[in-house]
Amino acid sequence: MSPDPQAPALTGPSASTLAAMLGAEMPDIADIPPEAFELAERVRDLVEAVVLTDVDAAARAAASAHVAEATARLKAAQRPKDAVVQLVRHENGRYEHLSQAGSGRLNPQAPRVEYLNLPTPPEPGEVREPIEILARVTLTAQHSGPPGRAHGGVVATVLDQVLGVAASVSGPAGFTAGLDIRFRKGTPYDVPLDIAARFVRREGRKTFVTAEIRVGDVVTAEATAVFVSDRAPADGA
Repeated sequence: MSPDPQAPALTGPSASTLAAMLGAEMPDIADIPPEAFELAERVRDLVEAVVLTDVDAAARAAASAHVAEATARLKAAQRPKDAVVQLVRHENGRYEHLSQAGSGRLNPQAPRVEYLNLPTPPEPGEVREPIEILARVTLTAQHSGPPGRAHGGVVATVLDQVLGVAASVSGPAGFTAGLDIRFRKGTPYDVPLDIAARFVRREGRKTFVTAEIRVGDVVTAEATAVFVSDRAPADGA
């Protein structure tokens, strides 16, 4: 089958490579107005409210009209869809991808993942010793699957995201090439979840990492992943 000439390109740099390409031109986190983060938080709250609401039809219609008005306001000025990636740099040199679906703080779809021990980024060409990244997230009813439990696809998204962070702080990470998940128990929502992810080894452009999600002392899901970089370690982190 011939490729669709109208289909979007499936090639391009990873976020870590794009960050390296931007260098000093990357915006600072302080350039993002607090109102942007507040808007994303309110939309997260809105989605959960829609999932749980039991108001009557008239109230739903009124709310729908308000949402439509707000949507029109936001569409008044938009970035092109091929420029949706929004990277910013922190004071310690670490970059953050604000718009990605795994934990992007400006993406209301993304779970509220809080990283507890992010280190400074590696120096160009530096390959670090194994490091464990700790994170915490509380999923909500909007992430539900079976009764009282989070959807397995959302659990996979959280694991993939934190695994990618663990890979990237050790050197060039790139794209997810393989993700193997074992669901040991149902992962609840409305309960704090602890995630630990660690760099295991690197083979050329491949980075191997592992992770698990815990509720207290109980492991609900664990994963191994392989990330393939579009840059070799010698090219810089």
